[in-house]
Amino acid sequence: MNIHAVKLRAKDMLERLGGTIFSFPIEEENPYSQYAVAVFTGSDFNVYPNPMSFEEAAAGVLEILEGYKAIGLDADFERNVRLATYDAQFNSPNVTMQRLKKHNMNGPVLKKGVDVTDHPEHPGEEYLVSGCGVVKFAYITMLEEKNPRSILFMDRFYKLLATKRYGKTAGAIKQEVRRMTKSQAIKWIDRICERHFKGGREIFGIMNSLSQEGTE
Repeated sequence: MNIHAVKLRAKDMLERLGGTIFSFPIEEENPYSQYAVAVFTGSDFNVYPNPMSFEEAAAGVLEILEGYKAIGLDADFERNVRLATYDAQFNSPNVTMQRLKKHNMNGPVLKKGVDVTDHPEHPGEEYLVSGCGVVKFAYITMLEEKNPRSILFMDRFYKLLATKRYGKTAGAIKQEVRRMTKSQAIKWIDRICERHFKGGREIFGIMNSLSQEGTE
């Protein structure tokens, strides 16, 4: 990984998007690129030395925020974090990504402008991934690929939702979602994220907990 190149790209994101913590694909044109993480210190960027999967990068970002909180710095996810992906990854031939982009009765599963935010200066080139987008990714891979990590993620998501005055236990929520069609579940995820998980911090927290338990 070229540390200098990562710093230059992080600096560009800082100037355009603000923030202090940056993560993005190392190879912009590679659909299967690993991700870099860089932290702005006020005068320079500290770069994680090893490339990571998207999940690992997101977990690393959350750990940095927890470190901010521990020493009394601003730990707000929306103000600090810029987690990006690019057109090559969004349009990846990866089977899961293609499933996420398929239309259901309400439109595409992964919505630009909601689940991935298209930056106005680079339309069609650069996106920021939301917490809701992560939940949809986990749901689709759980449903269609029986992915063990995604199954665990969704179980944790249901448990977290049960603490949000949803009115049901985690087990009851899980059964509720199982009875839904795919289109109904995607619509449900949209409503739940809008009502209970704005900002995405707690959703990325689930990813971090799974990472710490060795489920990568």
